Amino acid sequence: AKHPYTFKNKNQKHQSEFRKKLIQHKRAITTRTVLIVILSITASLAVYISYQNKVYVEYEVVRSVERDDAEQAEFIDFSGNILKYSRDGATAFDSNDTILWNEAYEMQNPLVDICKNFAAIGDYRGNKIYIMNESGLQGEITTDLPIMKFEVSDQGRIAVLLEDRKEMLIRLYSISGEIISDVKATMRNSGYPLDLCLSDDGIKLGVSYILIERGSIKSSVAFYNFGSVGQDHIDHFMSGYDYQGTIVPMLKYTNNSTAFAVGDNKFAIYKGSQKPVLEFETDLEDEVHSVFYSESYIGLVYRGGGEEGKYKIDIYDTSGNLVLVRPFDLEYTDIIFNKDLIIIYNDTECCIYNMGGMEKFQGEFHVLVSMIIPTDKKTRYILVSRGSTQVIQLK
Repeated sequence: AKHPYTFKNKNQKHQSEFRKKLIQHKRAITTRTVLIVILSITASLAVYISYQNKVYVEYEVVRSVERDDAEQAEFIDFSGNILKYSRDGATAFDSNDTILWNEAYEMQNPLVDICKNFAAIGDYRGNKIYIMNESGLQGEITTDLPIMKFEVSDQGRIAVLLEDRKEMLIRLYSISGEIISDVKATMRNSGYPLDLCLSDDGIKLGVSYILIERGSIKSSVAFYNFGSVGQDHIDHFMSGYDYQGTIVPMLKYTNNSTAFAVGDNKFAIYKGSQKPVLEFETDLEDEVHSVFYSESYIGLVYRGGGEEGKYKIDIYDTSGNLVLVRPFDLEYTDIIFNKDLIIIYNDTECCIYNMGGMEKFQGEFHVLVSMIIPTDKKTRYILVSRGSTQVIQLK
């Protein structure tokens, strides 16, 4: 008979060999997985570095559509579509020239404001404002006082600056035209409103006032909240900041929780989902020539970039960090952000820089361009001209 431990010893030996093979197999799988991940990361990094370092020198027209436009027509980017407006009416269409809607009206001096999916068109010193989205007319407002300025939110709410004989009135309307609230402004008390801004959700309102106090100029930036939080505050007032000897003609919301102010000698950023507070502030030594912004960045343009250019751009993030200083020489009609790209153009030329200051594209247009609209791809753009729309691909 066999020894009673022989079978047990053989079984232990087989189990030991099995465990070794299992460990080796797991190690092989882990090694292959790690190699695949490393190769994928390396390939992605190579593609990213290649894109970051690639410079485009020309473009090709992917698609072109001819159109009949009146001489007085103006164009504006409407969430990737095109809004054409004039004294006689407005039309929204896509890059294929497919009409989304058409609205007829009569205005002496039409003003337009866009907030993501909503557009508002009103008559300066008139009494009518039309509120539209991609589907067409959503609301119509008739005011009892002349319209001076307005801002629409992505909810269709609209803040309107109205002129009265003795005071200025800032009125918040619902999309259906109902009055939500009024903010009165007089030179004796708050000052004269220079600018107003409305958050995307239509709840938070910012106003820049100018006041002459004891013979000197003072500006005030005030924030109001017309949501549930603001109901517990007098006149919905949440926070305010005074600037002695400063004029603040520009106050804007970049998103629901960030606003910024640009004055003749001051730049400030405010943050807060309900009550905006000062996040960043700096003195400006030179006069700002123009301002452009996105949800993530704010660009200040100055005349005189030194020997390297006629202009200089300072780019800040929404926390106040200076992320780029870049001189340039192009006489521009507009500057826009496309994610982390800066697009500078006029009707015949265009320059594109990344946030590292590297020039990605410099070239001339084949048509006279009224407006550039970025697409989802960083190398593809829509060129809007009087009489045509082109989709182009950088090469």
